[in-house]
Amino acid sequence: MEYFDTNIYIYAFCNNIDDENQKEISKTLIRESIKNHTIIVSEIILYEFVFASKKLKENDNFIEQNLDFLTQFVKSTNSNISKRAVEILKASKQYQSSFDIFHLAFCEENNCKLITFDKGFKKLQTISKIEIDIK
Repeated sequence: MEYFDTNIYIYAFCNNIDDENQKEISKTLIRESIKNHTIIVSEIILYEFVFASKKLKENDNFIEQNLDFLTQFVKSTNSNISKRAVEILKASKQYQSSFDIFHLAFCEENNCKLITFDKGFKKLQTISKIEIDIK
């Protein structure tokens, strides 16, 4: 399974972005993952996507359409994910990366590869055995 960090969705779907190359990469990644039935989305991704889209001044209808689209790939969070995220937070003390750590725990639970543009994930690569692909 493939789990895309929010920035992949922002680049793929939003109009007010700063890097056309990342937009094309993101669109291709998502298209391939959908085609291969390997895409998985967490609820947190939905909330981060809406927040970032609004911050980028995207149209409300546009945000809602993308939210509806992404919702079809959502896998609900369970208590194992929350417990693991808290475990990682306590062990690593990387509180400023709490959302990224949630993504890591979600990927562990669902056996996903995490794909992102966020170089901040480099500091988390030693915390988990999941594959983190930083584009």
